[in-house]
Amino acid sequence: MNTPNKVPFQFYIQTIGRGQKRRRSLTQAEAKAAMQQILQGKVTDMQLGAFLMLIRVREETPEEAAGFVEALREVFETPVLPFQVDLDWGSYAGKRRVLPWYLLALQVLAQQGYKVCLHGIVGTDTGRLYTQEVVEYLDWPIANSLTHAGELLTQQNLVYVPAETFVPQIKVLMDHRAELGLRSPVHTVARMLNPFNAKVSVHGVFHKGYDDLHQITATLLNSKTQTLAFCGDAGEAEVRPDKQTDIKAAKNNQAWSFLMPKTFENADPTSKEMQLDLLKAVWLGEAENAFGQATILQTLAMVLVGLENLTPERALLKAEQLWQAREKTS
Repeated sequence: MNTPNKVPFQFYIQTIGRGQKRRRSLTQAEAKAAMQQILQGKVTDMQLGAFLMLIRVREETPEEAAGFVEALREVFETPVLPFQVDLDWGSYAGKRRVLPWYLLALQVLAQQGYKVCLHGIVGTDTGRLYTQEVVEYLDWPIANSLTHAGELLTQQNLVYVPAETFVPQIKVLMDHRAELGLRSPVHTVARMLNPFNAKVSVHGVFHKGYDDLHQITATLLNSKTQTLAFCGDAGEAEVRPDKQTDIKAAKNNQAWSFLMPKTFENADPTSKEMQLDLLKAVWLGEAENAFGQATILQTLAMVLVGLENLTPERALLKAEQLWQAREKTS
């Protein structure tokens, strides 16, 4: 009998791609073994494309996502730090219409002493504004490895680390979207990497239903991290103030949810504001943007629910206080 690592990759394609009555999803162990072969370069381009798209057509299951995450986490080693990172934040979508206001919420948290690790990639879609470009504009520290990220977090409270510096294969896998024309399961599981095992991990998704996927996957991984997953703007982890947002939470095999209320009435769905100067001007108090500031408060409050075990109502009040008290430094 073959062990999982010795099973030919064709087995996994056959399992998910057979006729309607014979095909099935992969178990968590099978998904982990399949991803291990992919990461080890033991899969042809044709096999990889077929595998990714077969799963894309029916969407990955929580068991498959959990197995993929386990395999990806084996690629890197988490540095031992003299403290626990408070907040993990994956950014893998990019923004298309409005600025990434959530970054200012993270700056507020960093000023309050929370250790924040932001990770992501620069994608291939020229119509999107990716987080690394904004981080560079804001002059945030950017790490070249997890070890470097740990060193930076020892000195300060906020760091961005490109995902390809700790999982070299991930950008290549995600960039297949440009050739295939569709996202793949890698776009889902990248948000779950949580390289420092932070206390709270925040996941933004684009399509309704993927928030449930993230929540159930977190319970399968039996993580001590509290996961907060929700449909955010353009797939980023940013709470839109013009909609009621259902936040799906999980920790230690337990799952629950809470609602962030709608607090903004007049968002223009056709407007587009992507000037980075405005982001900095709002932070410095040199400009006002009602929608942007409402977004900052909603996103900040959502995180405070997880970090400080507050109700959404109390979290919104505290978010307002922290925003008003921020140090308006460039």
